[in-house]
Amino acid sequence: MSREILFKAKRKNWRELPKEEWWVEGDLRQDRDLETAFISGWDYYTSESGLEREPFEYEIDPETFCQYTGKTDKNEKKIWENDIVRTSKFGKDDGNGHNYAGFDVFVVKWDNGGFALFNKRRRFNLRTDEKSYEVIGNIYDNPELLGGAE
Repeated sequence: MSREILFKAKRKNWRELPKEEWWVEGDLRQDRDLETAFISGWDYYTSESGLEREPFEYEIDPETFCQYTGKTDKNEKKIWENDIVRTSKFGKDDGNGHNYAGFDVFVVKWDNGGFALFNKRRRFNLRTDEKSYEVIGNIYDNPELLGGAE
């Protein structure tokens, strides 16, 4: 396989859970008959017998579904679809067509066969070789970080 295929979403009952349990990542399974979707995978842990694993599967909130881009940010954090990314790579747009040095904020979206960075005025491909990206949140938990940038 050329890249890791992963998905994440908030668990269906996320509002009833502590914040650290809201998100789950793994493989996607859809049940079209029941119109539900699940994220499943394996939890690994060490026991007296050595490394063991236990399966998990959680029903998800489909409105929060995200795909892994296969890329990481400058802190080695996975970059997901719908993440909010900060970078100085492209400078800052003042809204009048002028660019100046500084950080700008973008949302990661799927577009024309690949992942791209979007804000109100600009679009750039999400580059594999770029390490100036920093994930600062996502559109579901931190929409205020966009400041009208989407």
